[in-house]
Amino acid sequence: MICRSEDLPVAVGIPVRDEADRLPRLLDALCEQSAGAGAFTVCFLLDGCSDDSEALLRAAAPGLPFDVKLSSLPRAEPNAGRARHGAMEMCLEVIGPQRGIVLTTDGDSLPEPDWIETTRRALHDVDVVAGHIERNIRLTGCWRTRLEDYLNALHSMRREVDPIAWDAAPSHPSLGGAKLGFRADVYRALGGFPAYVHGEDTALISKARREGYRVRHDPAVRVLTSNRTAGRAPGGLADELRVQLHSDLPPLVADPAVCLRHYRLQAALRRAHEAGPAAVVAAARRFGYCEMHLTDVAREVRTSDAFVEIIAPADCVGRSDVLRLPAAEEALRELQTPQPETAVA
Repeated sequence: MICRSEDLPVAVGIPVRDEADRLPRLLDALCEQSAGAGAFTVCFLLDGCSDDSEALLRAAAPGLPFDVKLSSLPRAEPNAGRARHGAMEMCLEVIGPQRGIVLTTDGDSLPEPDWIETTRRALHDVDVVAGHIERNIRLTGCWRTRLEDYLNALHSMRREVDPIAWDAAPSHPSLGGAKLGFRADVYRALGGFPAYVHGEDTALISKARREGYRVRHDPAVRVLTSNRTAGRAPGGLADELRVQLHSDLPPLVADPAVCLRHYRLQAALRRAHEAGPAAVVAAARRFGYCEMHLTDVAREVRTSDAFVEIIAPADCVGRSDVLRLPAAEEALRELQTPQPETAVA
């Protein structure tokens, strides 16, 4: 018997650290999920809370249209990865040995009403879904808003140059933990979120791609997040917003021309892997890689995306090849402008 994704049990893991002022809105958003009453369980991991978060959740739980599980960690230095890992371990206990779906979001985020349904639908075709995070207030003209628009445009160019069948346009570049979904068996196989102070989300998605799992950056899966500039973990989104929302100095970003060259390299490697061993050897010679290394990697990986992620990941783009954001925006516009064909005599 084939079990459809919409029939699979769903558990949502949410790390919480002193979120009593925001939890009522999150609970309202979860109550409004179109998946319906009893369709999912929410697991709250109370990460050393010193406010009324636990009392609020315990008081609200009996009247909610979904099951609630609570667990807690002692107060310690903030560690986003440890807390999210703990919340997801609770989800795996809820799912048990059966097939299922595990999702995660944040205590200051508001999932759209169809968040669970759209994620579940996407996981019918792929292994991991990264939804689109939108800030609840986007200040027009500030550096953060311009940066987000620039990164979206850069990602669109990337997927035009290097398309992936299961991550087709429209797509987006965001990998934040506020809106990730996994098939439970895939999450187990990956070993869960690493205990990083921040960046646990991008690290796990990169690992998923390296191990051959299909990741979709799905704009239909939408979550709103706050503009707060006093975060729970150092180095996270709140710290970035504090600098970028009101700064007079534009941020430095990767030169889009350098990025484009890298995207073309990734596309060539992807095509070589899909074409077979002879094409992989030819690509090694063309781009200066060790033939034996490329051949060994191509033989061991499950997908062309895994091959690309191992041989030429995004962080191979030189960190010294940067521009101020306004210059990068102009350079990207020039790259996207169709060039006139040269007349042939």
